Amino acid sequence: MPDDLRTRFENWEAKARPSQAPFEWKKTNWQRYLGSASILEALPNPIDRAGVLESFKFIHNPASALVAYIASYLWGYARTGFGPYRAERVIRLNTDPESGKHFAADLHTLAGIAMNDGGNAAFEHIVDRRRGDRDFFKQWGPAFATKFISFATKASDKVATTPILDSIVARWFGNHFTEIGPLWLTWHSADSYRRYTEGMAEWARDLSIEPEQVEQLIFGEN
Repeated sequence: MPDDLRTRFENWEAKARPSQAPFEWKKTNWQRYLGSASILEALPNPIDRAGVLESFKFIHNPASALVAYIASYLWGYARTGFGPYRAERVIRLNTDPESGKHFAADLHTLAGIAMNDGGNAAFEHIVDRRRGDRDFFKQWGPAFATKFISFATKASDKVATTPILDSIVARWFGNHFTEIGPLWLTWHSADSYRRYTEGMAEWARDLSIEPEQVEQLIFGEN
């Protein structure tokens, strides 16, 4: 385990393990791109991980999976101004019934795989689908898809929670633990995400915490 992670853990422990701070978000910005979606009225402001998780607990069809997607995007982009545009763009580019694109249905399938078979299986599902169709989940990269996958696994009592892998976390590994090998934020292979989740699970066991808590320590919010 890298010394930097051990130090972060000790500092977090000394502060009585505070939760990650919630993020405030501007409803008018999101309404500009998503309209008066009911999820925008239901989500708390400020929003934290627990607030997003509630949406994932109620996934039961494509529509509810899309609600969870919006919740995860809103949380991930709460502190920026371009999140609403990017969230809408992914929906728009992947929704075209005439050409067989059903983004909400594909999200529902992905959530089901994550909740029943685990985060690595969900990541591999996207990799496999993109081998046959490079436009599958167009403009939706692993940095945000692993947020969706992570919350889906957290909402399940059947699988372990897999942590988020974004550019901040990947950069930390590059600076502090190159032994894991390169962590690619692409859909070319599921290998790097599997190496990442296995490594995080091992450190979580060593620290007696959850893998997503290790990711939060690396992210540096606490």
